[in-house]
Amino acid sequence: MGETITSRRTVLRAGAVAGAAAAAGVAGLTACSKGGGTSGSATVVGSGSTTGTGTALSSTSSASADGAATTPAKAADWTALAKDLDGLLIRPGDSRYDSARRLFQPQYDSLQPSGVAYVAGAHDVATCLAFARKHGVPVAARSGGHSYGGWSSGSGLVLDVGKLNSVTASGGSATVGAGARLIDVYAGLAGRGVTIPAGSCPTVGVTGLALGGGVGVTGRAYGLTCDNISSAEVVTADGKIRTASAASDPELFWALRGGGGGNFGVVTSLSFRTHPAAECAYGFLSWPWSKAAAVVRAWQAWAPSAPDALWADLHLLVWADGRTQLGTTVNYLGPQSELSNLVDQLAVAPSSVSLHTRSYLQTMQVMGGVSGWSQAASHLPGSLPGQNPSGRVTRESYGAKSDVFTNPLSEAGAEALVAAITRYPRTGPAGGSAGVAFDALGGAINRVGASDTAFVHRNGLFLAQYTANYPSGVTGGSGADRSWAWLNGVWSAMRPYASGQAYQNYIDPRLSGWEQAYYGANAARLRTVKRAYDPGGMFRFPQSVPLG
Repeated sequence: MGETITSRRTVLRAGAVAGAAAAAGVAGLTACSKGGGTSGSATVVGSGSTTGTGTALSSTSSASADGAATTPAKAADWTALAKDLDGLLIRPGDSRYDSARRLFQPQYDSLQPSGVAYVAGAHDVATCLAFARKHGVPVAARSGGHSYGGWSSGSGLVLDVGKLNSVTASGGSATVGAGARLIDVYAGLAGRGVTIPAGSCPTVGVTGLALGGGVGVTGRAYGLTCDNISSAEVVTADGKIRTASAASDPELFWALRGGGGGNFGVVTSLSFRTHPAAECAYGFLSWPWSKAAAVVRAWQAWAPSAPDALWADLHLLVWADGRTQLGTTVNYLGPQSELSNLVDQLAVAPSSVSLHTRSYLQTMQVMGGVSGWSQAASHLPGSLPGQNPSGRVTRESYGAKSDVFTNPLSEAGAEALVAAITRYPRTGPAGGSAGVAFDALGGAINRVGASDTAFVHRNGLFLAQYTANYPSGVTGGSGADRSWAWLNGVWSAMRPYASGQAYQNYIDPRLSGWEQAYYGANAARLRTVKRAYDPGGMFRFPQSVPLG
């Protein structure tokens, strides 16, 4: 295998076009799902903004979330709001509106918000929330726009934090603006020789990732993104600007670390504990598909119990034309010789091994599918905050589901997984692609107690994500339906073996029992925090933490 790598999302699309060779050396399945978020999931603060299929909900109510009478917003009210903001308000009719309203996935392009506010700070957020309360306008906050459910948009006012993208570091801590993209976080901190554990998709917003947990390639060594938050500046439903930390608003601080984006307020800044941006050894391993079930068993016995410095995924990919790919990407915070020794411990020897050593920033670029690209190119194209005129990242539509596995898959379970994956060419849409990616957990992630933060998944061996990429140009219809039919099939095949937990940053609009799956024993406490900081339910969307 060569060193060239495509991102965990785009590997499937690239392979469908250029053949399996184009996908050689992949960092798993979905770079733009580590957060993303989400998340993983974007920073979603909604007022019932969309349904699970991305259909905008009505914003014609005449009462605010707390039941107070409201006055419907007129054109003059929107004009006044624009004048009150230090940032930028874009409305329908503006030449920039089509670009401003879009999320990462084209399947949500039908959403038509009444306005998109690129806030310049916490006071702008407070101004927008006052406007929303007065006029009964739904609100949705947006960090990177990667919400799997499309819930960082809607019919009302989108609060985009993309202008808040500063990255500073000193004395073992970093302060990062809520809208900073991961590529900018990594690059900004690397210049100071430090980093934070985060995801791999370069265009994910750091806050959406962090609020839902933040699984990434250094998490087993450094913990989740949320585990490294030391404080958060957040504007709550009452318009108050708060600094949540262990010493101030501690219950809010607890909830913000894993409770999912968009439930308790609009975060404008995060402070983190930093770690050394050490040189990394990384590599790509592959096997023939005929060994898939055996490799699953070998990988799960190896990766979750490996030294903390090692992270590994396992990806089983399939295309509509019948091609398959089986491989793992490894990253190690140490010398390449030690990584090589660890690879040798796999019970099923890979048929191909390619190991490399690079700086921390270069390694994160590899993991994100932007190796050799400039920082500017590692963005979505455009001139609005969060975009870059030189951006080369492309938007894609897909469906996804997740599981947290707390026990190893049995031989029967591994065989059932492989069989479900290989049904894709018979059931999926022409031109599509799909797969399953495992991320090793354990290490520092599991040394945090399940109730120490809102992120409850502290007993997992590995996280599984099932993803179906829609064919090019497909945003719905039979192509999407067939993709979801495959997703439901492979997810259902794992019901006898999975824990029932799901990752909240891989928010699943079709998941029943989602509150228990995302939050488990922490759900009741999260409801209590919700009632304390958002008693009127200003921040709500189809899977927001309930008030009741």
